[in-house]
Amino acid sequence: MALEAGDELHIASLDLLHFRNYDAFHLDDVGYLTILVGPNAVGKTSIVEAIQLVTALSSFRTSKASRLVKWGETRAHVGARLVGESRDLEIGLDIAGGSRSYKLNGKAKRVSDLTGLLPAVTFTPDDLHLVKGAAAARRDALDALGSQISKNFAAVRGDYVKLVKQKNRALKAEEADAYLASIDDVLVRVGVQVLSHRMTIVSRVQPYFQHFYREISGGSERVELNYVPCWLRGDDDELTRYAFDRDEALARLEAYGRAMRPVERARRRAVAGPHADDVLFLLNGRNAVHFASQGQQRCIVLAYKLAEAAAIEDATGRKPVLLLDDVMSELDEHRRAYFMEFVADDIQTFITTTNSAYFTDAMKRRARVVRLGEGTA
Repeated sequence: MALEAGDELHIASLDLLHFRNYDAFHLDDVGYLTILVGPNAVGKTSIVEAIQLVTALSSFRTSKASRLVKWGETRAHVGARLVGESRDLEIGLDIAGGSRSYKLNGKAKRVSDLTGLLPAVTFTPDDLHLVKGAAAARRDALDALGSQISKNFAAVRGDYVKLVKQKNRALKAEEADAYLASIDDVLVRVGVQVLSHRMTIVSRVQPYFQHFYREISGGSERVELNYVPCWLRGDDDELTRYAFDRDEALARLEAYGRAMRPVERARRRAVAGPHADDVLFLLNGRNAVHFASQGQQRCIVLAYKLAEAAAIEDATGRKPVLLLDDVMSELDEHRRAYFMEFVADDIQTFITTTNSAYFTDAMKRRARVVRLGEGTA
């Protein structure tokens, strides 16, 4: 259900304490466009990461909380003030002992309680390798999006990850087939829920992805996202867009799991399930891994990132925060200009860069330009 206009939130201020390379950092009077300029290794990415942790509730750099704490310190804190037409909220993240804990207006909250409060889309240079990179990166990207759109998906995926770990422990311990079968009975049913959620997310993103690609490329090429379950993965260059109802998916995954049991025994790890599925980008019906030029790949990823933002707004009624970490240098002038047009459409954006020349004077005039350098970290 879409939220009322008064529920639209944006970040008004940010505070860091002993976070990454910062002893302390404060940013206030934050508007809709903030450009963080400075040399490499000064802490620009750490600011973007901190914002992601209090919006998307995850880090694109690490899953280990201990790495977020400044060397030599035992605790770190990230705080942000979120302001809307009718609300003024304080969200806080405390990191200590290798764990993270959140508060909203001083009251302890679970991550699930805060999901969707203020979503975020992050775009980094690593994302430019999504098309040709490992399947795990594409699955993670889809799951990160799904977790912000649906609390139910986040919970189901969490359950599935625990089951896969349990099965892997059993395989390493060479447990009996009967025990593995009991795990599989639950794993398959939860796995089909993960698969169904993912295919729904793909369907939600698809029209936006195709729209933005046409806009950016200015051509007649056709792109698609194609979700490929583990039992259909292969190296075909021309791929069909698959669709399954839940019963069919359950039957196929059960059969594939039985067939792959000897392989799992040999490898001592689970190979059947949505953790082995893939999400492929198709260009004119063919696998973009083999048939997209570097320029086309960059158009595909840029269109996908913009589609993430549009899909989040469509699903939650809220515009996400857009976090662009050092990607301007990776885009040509045309793609930078298109991105800036999108940013201009009242979506709060934080951009890090080593070179402010990538931005027009008009863009700089409407932005808050924060220069980081020696003495700021």
